[in-house]
Order: sequence, then C-alpha cells, then structure tokens
Amino acid sequence: MLAQLEQAKAEFTAAGLQVVAVAMGQPKHAAQFCGSLAPSLRCLAHEDAAPYYAYGLSQANMGQLMGINVVKEGMEAATQGFVPGQVIGDPRMMPGTFIVDTQGIIVWRYYGKDVSDHPTNAELLRVGSSVTA
Repeated sequence: MLAQLEQAKAEFTAAGLQVVAVAMGQPKHAAQFCGSLAPSLRCLAHEDAAPYYAYGLSQANMGQLMGINVVKEGMEAATQGFVPGQVIGDPRMMPGTFIVDTQGIIVWRYYGKDVSDHPTNAELLRVGSSVTA
C-alpha cells in the first residue's frame, strides 16, 4: 500500500491532498519502513493500537488474516519484490483509510475487509478531490 501511495504522490499533491501513514511501533520504525517504501510520505508511529481502536479498527479474525485474498495479494507483492520484514506492532490489526479535512473531521472512511484490503489510489483521489473542491 505504501509503495502505491508513493507512486501516486504527484497526483495526490496536485489534488491538494496530503498523505499520512500511521503505523504501530516507535518513530524509528516508521522512519525505516516509510523510508524504504515511501520516502516522500509523512509517517507517524504509535507504540500501541490505541489510534487504531479510536478510529474504529479491530483485530482480524483468522479468515481476514489468512484468507485467499490475503494470500493472493501477498504473492503479488512478493513478485514485485516486496517481502515482509520484522513484524512491529500487532500483525492482526485490520487496516483502515481515512480522509480528514483541514478542520480535523473525518469525511470519508474505508475499513478493510481483510488485512490486504485497501482502497485504490483512484478512489482516494476521486473522494479526496471532492472534499478539497
């Protein structure tokens, strides 16, 4: 997901959007992880799952963690050279994507159906552009 966001950085900037990634771990972990996959994105870290729960996210069940879509996406990522590294934080935490306006209000949310599920950049650009217009 981070690599795809990095690849579309110019499109997000042109649309007036700023991408921020949030991960579990220490700031040094976020800097290392984002530095290798998305060096131009702002990455934040928190040492526990509190921000995830605050945004309504939860832990994955076994199907959401190891289902066919997760295996398929993992294999596709591996063929592109992306392999998992050391796990920092809770690997069972479900993903979510949020568009927050300049007032700090969540104006759009996407809750992953499994740990590999994320909205497309096109969808983020479409929704984000309507917020900034």
